[in-house]
Amino acid sequence: MPVDLPRPQKGGNTQHLLVTMLGEFWGDTDRWLPARAVLRLAADLGLTRSAAATGLSRLAARGVLENDGGGRLSRYRFPAPVRARLHEGFERFIQFGDPARTWDRRWTVIAFTIPETARDLRETFRARLRWLGFAPLYGALWVCPWNRLDEAEQICTAFGLEDYLLFRMDEAERRGKHPAAAWSLAETPEQYRRFIEDFSPARAATRAGSMDPAQAFSTRVQVMDRWRAFPWEDPGLPHELLPADWPLAEARRVFLQIHSGLTVLADRHIRQVLDDLAPEAAAGLRLEMVEVPPDR
Repeated sequence: MPVDLPRPQKGGNTQHLLVTMLGEFWGDTDRWLPARAVLRLAADLGLTRSAAATGLSRLAARGVLENDGGGRLSRYRFPAPVRARLHEGFERFIQFGDPARTWDRRWTVIAFTIPETARDLRETFRARLRWLGFAPLYGALWVCPWNRLDEAEQICTAFGLEDYLLFRMDEAERRGKHPAAAWSLAETPEQYRRFIEDFSPARAATRAGSMDPAQAFSTRVQVMDRWRAFPWEDPGLPHELLPADWPLAEARRVFLQIHSGLTVLADRHIRQVLDDLAPEAAAGLRLEMVEVPPDR
């Protein structure tokens, strides 16, 4: 069964935060990162040494991280399949909510059967579908407004699922229930408004250049950790299907302005930590910088 990355939970989650943190700068390398450096950086996020160490152990037990050595010599890295998932995820996070994205007015539909006895398999499979932007219109009939044929087929193959039907449907040919009814969006605008409000001070500090490197590192990880939770709950419906005052585009601007604006300072902080604790690992460090959309 494919490795299932930690999903966001209300109130925060140590494993999710650790994956976000490491994915930010260690997701493109097969080099090992000593645990002492991971724990030092986790402390900047407010994680205790005990909580971070436990989180790392649990991620390793789940196959999300590989562990080499023990005690003071312990070190970690992402396995190749997880690095591929992280790369896919980063692309999705950056594109999520992009108002320039066009819709071909077609829906991807999948119907499938997984026995009740295979409950764990079924739940993990559904989680992967939800990550792709699908939601259940009926129990085992899921829909997505974007072209996910190839990705959905790959998931079916990876899970050994043979009893499924996957196709594309033109919006103009639809009859009966609208596929958008698969999502309950009543609370969704509020989550973006809270995000904008919560990170407005960080946005102002980023623009003013008033953060030190450690603060920039912590803020950059925190804003990504919050942002990457949204695609689990919101498929990023086409703008044609959303109200005119939908706040996702503004929330995306806040995210990108903070995340990109703090890249240089965050990089400086991570390199300082690695220079102090693991200079041999510095060659694996890489932070992505994304073009920031202008304010309206």
